[in-house]
Amino acid sequence: MARVRLPPGWPAMARLAGSQNARAGAAARRITVPPVHQYVRPVTVDLGNDGVAPTVTFPASGTVQAFCGPNVSGESWALDQCYLSTSVGPLDTAQCTVYAGPLPLAQYAVTGSLAGGAAQFGLGGVGIAFGWFIYAVWTGGTTGATAQLRVTGTKTALSM
Repeated sequence: MARVRLPPGWPAMARLAGSQNARAGAAARRITVPPVHQYVRPVTVDLGNDGVAPTVTFPASGTVQAFCGPNVSGESWALDQCYLSTSVGPLDTAQCTVYAGPLPLAQYAVTGSLAGGAAQFGLGGVGIAFGWFIYAVWTGGTTGATAQLRVTGTKTALSM
């Protein structure tokens, strides 16, 4: 193995990366991380792109679901509006039901059956926390068409 010689005046930091001796004990300190309980100040911002679910494509069965929700512990959403659409447009015969909960189950339904091609409605401050989602479940859609769910509102995240 070839040895690299450094001029005598060069500082110790000029050594090759990883070539210093290993340190143990007090010299090898972990970077300090604030404890989780210090993150208590809520900061409220617009949902923005977090409120847009990925576009989904109808399979041959004509049933598809899209969902979005808080993705970080300590984050919550207060929702104002929900927009549903399909690539077929307002005359699409697909029906859509929207749910706010951990799963798209009947007890978490926010709406009845809506025209899934194009609908907009208020959610009146429906709140969802980490682990809960907004689901849109379309039935009777056209095979190969796409559907999109978008919600607007505010996001509250914890900060120091």
